[in-house]
Amino acid sequence: MLDRPTIGIHIPGAATDGLADGAAYGAFCREAEALGFDALWTEDRLFHPAHVADSLTLLTWAAAHTERLILGTAVALLNLRQAPLLARQVSTLNHLAGGRVALGLSLGGSPEEYRALGIPFDRRVGVFREGVEVLRALLRGEPVDHGGEFHPLDAATVRPASEVPILIGGGADAAIRRAGALGDGWIMGPFGDLEDFERGWELARAGASAAGRDPDALTSGGLLYVAVDDDRDRARAELTAFLHGYYGPRFDVDRNAIFGPASEVAERVAKQRAAGIQHLMLGVPTLDLDGLRRLARGVLPAVRAAQ
Repeated sequence: MLDRPTIGIHIPGAATDGLADGAAYGAFCREAEALGFDALWTEDRLFHPAHVADSLTLLTWAAAHTERLILGTAVALLNLRQAPLLARQVSTLNHLAGGRVALGLSLGGSPEEYRALGIPFDRRVGVFREGVEVLRALLRGEPVDHGGEFHPLDAATVRPASEVPILIGGGADAAIRRAGALGDGWIMGPFGDLEDFERGWELARAGASAAGRDPDALTSGGLLYVAVDDDRDRARAELTAFLHGYYGPRFDVDRNAIFGPASEVAERVAKQRAAGIQHLMLGVPTLDLDGLRRLARGVLPAVRAAQ
């Protein structure tokens, strides 16, 4: 599934002024497939002041409106979802979607979200490590005995089996090393640049090596927000409204997003691929189909030609 480079769309599943309806999301997913993208990715939060669609529900909706696209989380907050429950959800979704699911996972989440679910925030790294282990074991479809502190299991079984690829997101050095040690790859979030990726990729590989795993078997992903429009100011304004509404004013749109005419966006996105990001997750600010078409027609061919 993730054995070749992909260019996917990060679905805009959050909005400050209210979410679009199901018909609009369905049309967006169908158009992304028709335009030749490879994947659809979703974000994940429990509490947020913006209107936010649940990541797995949105992927289920996307599965019902597409036939071939990879369906992934970038990223799901594993600790807030509980590994055994997530295993059941992924097993079902992957079965219904015909084996198209990929999981991006992260530690993530706010202290308020942890407190609401009764999860110890000060133990979140331990919860995450055990969660990844339990999730992988359950998705193999065989009975699992696990004497862990957070997820004790006695012949627990989740079927049908769904051994999906698991990528791990993170920006701190320890989180990136953990991605290499525990995951099938690392996802760089939207706050990094190419130098950050190159440094992070070495950390992820080092984490794999330290854990006795093959660093060459890792795959890389990157979430990058983009907008294609000959009117640069309009493109920037659309991205700013979305990104500041979701991430807050700390998001530096000029440094960490790409916007403007198609040729410029294509050139900069191609540099992401050349740096080694295998799975590009292009975030768009709205469900605007014309903007999606400009991105597909103006950027996809150039980036694929540069691969």
